[in-house]
Formats: sequence, structure tokens, C-alpha cells
Amino acid sequence: MVTYPYNTTDFAFTLEDVFINFATETPDTYFDLKITITYYDFFSEIAKEKVLDYKIPLLNQAQRYNVGRKIHRYLANLSSYTGVFGFMYKTAKVTFLATEYTIADNTEVSTSTLIDVKFIAGEKPKLLENNIALLSNNTNYERITEKGLFIVNFLLPSGIHILKVYKNGSEVASETINASDTNHVFSKKIIAENFNAKKGDVFKLQIVGSSIAKSFVIFPNNISSKILIFIDTFKLFRVLECTGHYSFPDEYTQITHQYKRNLVEVLEIVDTEEINKFNINTGWVLKTDTETIASISKIKKVFLIADDVQVLDMVPIAKKLTKEDSENELYEYDLIFQINKSNA
Repeated sequence: MVTYPYNTTDFAFTLEDVFINFATETPDTYFDLKITITYYDFFSEIAKEKVLDYKIPLLNQAQRYNVGRKIHRYLANLSSYTGVFGFMYKTAKVTFLATEYTIADNTEVSTSTLIDVKFIAGEKPKLLENNIALLSNNTNYERITEKGLFIVNFLLPSGIHILKVYKNGSEVASETINASDTNHVFSKKIIAENFNAKKGDVFKLQIVGSSIAKSFVIFPNNISSKILIFIDTFKLFRVLECTGHYSFPDEYTQITHQYKRNLVEVLEIVDTEEINKFNINTGWVLKTDTETIASISKIKKVFLIADDVQVLDMVPIAKKLTKEDSENELYEYDLIFQINKSNA
């Protein structure tokens, strides 16, 4: 018997810790699990297919197996900042075929099939209601400046949805979104200046008819403002605006060879390599922004953009809390990135 944690109605999430359960009353058997993944690159109509095959041994005639992370690895990734938003990628469909065999002679005992489970990259969202979700680990307020931008990612089931933008409780924009049977992941970019944003304004983006919403608050401009775009666990763009100081320190690594010549220790430099780094201070961020800071320090891709164009492709190295205003629940961090050489 095979029990799946998925169904063909709801969305499944690749990084959710759920398991397929295998059990049998027949002694000395094992299961063969074939997973067929149909997926798409971002902004593409062309379907791709990957077939994974796993042998599932049984312990006391039972076993459980997580397949989500295996599927996650094969779903498409963004490699650069595109500046394109709206529907990002077509939803992956996954089919499972589990066959039980005897160990002695591979005689088939039973089969179980689950067809076309809809998979979305990432963890099960914290805000999820009737298959509508906010695709972000940070469900609280985030901050941008009067000249900043914000990116919100939603999961939408098939049908027509209304996305409304509120400024200080008053509606300032509305958009009709038609989600199809294959387009469910929708990203929206908000530019603060387009809404005459001022210090202290609070914006909320909400899917009408649901409680799924995301809010951000406007902080004052600073002398410096740099936009960092990063790819989160949902494989989607998110943004962090940094308003503190920044620098491009150069560091060097050396390959050396140490040996003795006439009883004298000799150190010889074999090669010297320059490491290009980018250091930036976030400026004051809200306490609720700390999740975003934690996320950006764990991921593999960060882009520095200017005028909505990618300037640098970077990898996060370290973060450090440098200042704290406990009374107002504000924090500052220093972030350190290594610049990929192709963009150095």
C-alpha cells in the first residue's frame, strides 16, 4: 500500500517536509518509485521532462520517503535579473508510479499511481487560503524608501482574481489577473514614486475576497540607496533596499609553496588571485525585516541593480548586526558579498 501526502486539487510544495508512506503485508519485497516531472523554464511555453527512478527498501515492511527536495532541484532557476514580472513560470506537473516487487525474483506484487500533482517551488507558505498564497517567508511589514521598489509574489488558483493596492487604507490601484490551468505564480513590482509615496505611508497589496496580503512602509530617503534583488526559496525575485554606506574592498588569496633550500626555509608564491567584494550597510530596517536579512544571507544569487538593470551578480558571504535601536525596534546590518568574476 502506498499513501501519498499529495492530491490533484491542491498545490504541493517542494520544500515541505511531508513523506510518501510505503507499507505491505507481503514479506521480502521492495518498491520502485518512478517520478515523472513536467516543468517549464521561466517565461517559457516549452515543456521539459525529467524522469527519476528510486528503489525503496523496506524496514519491518514499511518505509517513508521525501521526494519534494529531489523535485525542487529540477525545477527551473533564474540566473539573472530580468526585470520582467507577471506570470513567472508554468506550474510543474508530477506523476508518481510506485510498483512493489519481490526481492527474490522481481515479481510484481502491486502498483499505485498518482497523476499530475501541481508542484510549486518552496516551503508551504505561512499565508495560504483556498489555494491562494503569499509566496514569501516574511509575512510582516517590510520597508522601502520614497524612491524604492517592492516585489510581491502570489500563488493563484485557476480563475479571475483582483489585486488591489491600498495606500494608508485607501485604494490607489486595481489589477485583474486571469490565472489559467498552468499559470499560477504571479509577481508584482511596485515603484514607490508611481504612487507619490512619502515617509510614513503604509501600502498593502491584497487579493480581493481573501485574507492574503502583503504590506510595506515607507522610510525617508537617504544619501545612498542601492537595490539588491535576490532569489528566495520559492525561486522568485525579492528585494532589499540598502541605504547605508557601501564599498568595494579588494582582497587577495595566495597559493604558496614552502620548502627548505640549504637548510633555510623558503616560502615561494605560486599564484595570487584578486577577490572582488561588495560591502554595504542596510541602513535602518524594521524588526520585521530581519527575516529578509536572514534569507538573503542564505541564498546563492544576489543582484545589484540600477535603473532596473543588473549591474553586479554576487554571492553572499557574511552579515553582521552593527547598530540597534531597541526603543523603535530598528536595526542596521553590514552585508558582505563576493562579486562573480564574469561581472567583476
